[in-house]
Amino acid sequence: MRKRRFVVLGTALLAALAAVLTAVAISPGSSHREAPLSALDPTGDDTDVYAFKAPDSPDSLTLVANWIPFEDPAGGPNFYRFDDRATYYLNLDNTGDGVYDVRFRFRFRTSVGDPGSFLYASPTVDSIDSPNLNVKQSYSVVRENLVDGREVSENVLARNVPVAPDNVGPKTIPNYGAVANQAITNVDGGGKVFAGQRDDPFFVDLGATFDALTIRNGTGNAGGGKDDVAGYGVHSIVLQVPIRRVTRDRQPVSGQSAPNAVVGVWASTERRKLPASNDAGRGSGNEVQVSRLGNPLVNEVVIPLGLKDKFNRTEPENDAANFGTFVLNPQLAHLINVFYPGVNAPEHNRTDIVTALLTGIPGLTRIGSNPAAADTLKINLGVPPAAHPKRFGVIAGDNAGFPNGRRLTDDVVDIEERVVAGELVGNHVPLGDGVDRNDKPFLSSFPYLAEPTPGPDSDPKRNEPTHPPVPDPPDQ
Repeated sequence: MRKRRFVVLGTALLAALAAVLTAVAISPGSSHREAPLSALDPTGDDTDVYAFKAPDSPDSLTLVANWIPFEDPAGGPNFYRFDDRATYYLNLDNTGDGVYDVRFRFRFRTSVGDPGSFLYASPTVDSIDSPNLNVKQSYSVVRENLVDGREVSENVLARNVPVAPDNVGPKTIPNYGAVANQAITNVDGGGKVFAGQRDDPFFVDLGATFDALTIRNGTGNAGGGKDDVAGYGVHSIVLQVPIRRVTRDRQPVSGQSAPNAVVGVWASTERRKLPASNDAGRGSGNEVQVSRLGNPLVNEVVIPLGLKDKFNRTEPENDAANFGTFVLNPQLAHLINVFYPGVNAPEHNRTDIVTALLTGIPGLTRIGSNPAAADTLKINLGVPPAAHPKRFGVIAGDNAGFPNGRRLTDDVVDIEERVVAGELVGNHVPLGDGVDRNDKPFLSSFPYLAEPTPGPDSDPKRNEPTHPPVPDPPDQ
């Protein structure tokens, strides 16, 4: 019957879907310039968060957080870097109240070897501490332990860790991969860390989303889209820690149903109140949160424009009170139905979205019996990595994928388009943006993200080849 309905609606429905997705901008399922103030503060703008169990390290939790959207590889002479005046965090909630129980704090320092030169680096940089690398960054990693949101102790995990340089080009850094890998550092208590420039792992047809031709091919489930993030870089923090270091009882997880199995993850950025100079010095308790990100999509297309900055400065524990009505009654679903009858997206009481993203799926991503409705990326650490991952994750039967954590290959744009249309309540609409994968293959070992494109090879954006339509429910 559902296939027959699509045949009857035919071209009119395809046009409707294309236009409506433009009108409501569903596709940007990631935090690239998602709020008015963070759009003016790229070094504080956390663009994506990922949490997964890597096949080569299944007893660890791997966290990836990215900042600084749309880094053009040729963006010299002042290439991109973390901001010394900001504090970057990876946060974890292991009790389900939306309050951080563990925080990993990252603070950066920049040094310039020769301020009389305009060069970021000069030939040949063959090591991460080469004197020819004129601009260097280093950082510290501190674990904060909290009870009811208040810090009770902290542990320094690493000091003076080098940041991988930007990939300015092969003449300057002939073996960029070898140099960047020298930034991989072991941390106290087990695990490893990496910080530096990487290829942006997110993939989405942004240009079509914000113009009249939202879906370039069919309903977006048969390729043909344009990856407008392809070729750009980001600055990444990748942290891998033993699972027992992040659970509520500091014990390993025995299985999917273990009471300590699920943790919620989000990234955030803090800055000093009213900074008056470029001095990177800090006082105690004088920082405010300027950005945060848990699940993709929430601040982008659920939170209204007038509240996006409030979302960035508030905490997950208050999400239900502050923003719950916008999740339960998403404007996006309403606009789809007003402009284009036939999609039949549910408009009210969207408890399915609340469950999938905020309170967690019972038996899979829910923390405890009565968790807060909090925008944290929840991951069940008792679920093993999938032998054959499916890019549609849980809705394709792959419980190791989004929204159970988020792997680099998970197609969160297509997943969330289908969920908003009603996938979880039986309204199977085969939506997508026509972009199925990243422009570069990911690495099989830490830090997993692909190397950034060299400056001279800057050629952003990629066209997705067309392919047979992916049905709904999806099979890949």
